[in-house]
Amino acid sequence: MEIKILDRSSFASEFERCCREYSILRIACAWCGDPSHILPYSYLTSNDDLQIEIIIGVSFNQTHPDAIKYFIDNGIHVKIFDPSENLFHPKIYLFKKNNKHAIFVGSSNFTYSGFYSNTEVNILIEGNISKEISQIENYFKRWESDKCSFIPDEKWLSEYRKNYKKQRDIERKSKIRTPQDNEESISSSSWLMQATWPLYYQKVKDGLADKERDEFGYSAVLDAAKENLSLPWDETIFEKIENRRIIGGMGKYGWLGHVAASGAFRQFMANGTLSKKRKMVRAINAICELSTPIDTDELSHQLKILESIGPTIKVWSRIITILRPDIFCTVASPSVRENLSKTLEIPKSHFETIEGYIKLIKLVHACPWYNSRKKKKKNEIHIW
Repeated sequence: MEIKILDRSSFASEFERCCREYSILRIACAWCGDPSHILPYSYLTSNDDLQIEIIIGVSFNQTHPDAIKYFIDNGIHVKIFDPSENLFHPKIYLFKKNNKHAIFVGSSNFTYSGFYSNTEVNILIEGNISKEISQIENYFKRWESDKCSFIPDEKWLSEYRKNYKKQRDIERKSKIRTPQDNEESISSSSWLMQATWPLYYQKVKDGLADKERDEFGYSAVLDAAKENLSLPWDETIFEKIENRRIIGGMGKYGWLGHVAASGAFRQFMANGTLSKKRKMVRAINAICELSTPIDTDELSHQLKILESIGPTIKVWSRIITILRPDIFCTVASPSVRENLSKTLEIPKSHFETIEGYIKLIKLVHACPWYNSRKKKKKNEIHIW
């Protein structure tokens, strides 16, 4: 038997691990947050073999109605603890596989705040603890009895949704600060900064499917850059038209942004002055020599040199990305900047500045999915 005391970061990572490793999960918690925050909900669907039962409290209309719908829609057996019976306030997550158990008991409700932003403490007990777990299972048995709880139907959920909205309207009008306010203030992109590789990988796959694309179009551009635009550059890099097409994102190389679309940059590559081309080449080489953790002062300095040539960060971000995709990302495409703006809730013009671009790179480099080990599975390698 192993016992661990967990803070919020270790709690989330251990919970995610258990969702992958165990076959049964039973949850009892006082309230559940908005599933649009992605986390911790995505953990529940990370393992197709995981059977889940959950009993939720709805006292004071705290649980988000979309949480209950999420559970129902995903085939999760959900029961509502009758608020007329008592105030339901446990936070228990019980995993089981054969004779092995893992149980989390502590202060975290099934909310983004409870897993990631609140100050929480939880205890994990794991191992062959069947005897010790029997009392907890008796609690679940009593809570899930018809005397204490019920299965929500569409009629009940519709009425609860009305009561939830009414309660929230009263709280907002009265300017009463509640736990739901904390949940609603969480950015819709917060999951991106907490996601481990499995979640990030799945979200990328889902996004590509929604756009009817696959990862191979992107990797074809990166492969072409690796083969034809080897570092370090000199000014002769622009002599071949195929090189200019790859650099500018023309034709079949348009993935990651077509920065030669306006013609000005295309003209620069073909007919720009030798001094400006040398200036560009030196700056590109200096940036591509950087490694993580990034020297942001040096990156800023070299990007300013590039911007002094004429094009903006929209152009330069694509070029350094096709050369060093392990470090940089592109903001060349208007749709990319639009999506970044919606995801991070920052004006899209922010990503057209050197300061904004460096902030984006720092955010990416701090994410767990970015810091994951190189993948070995064939279907993950291209996206990694």
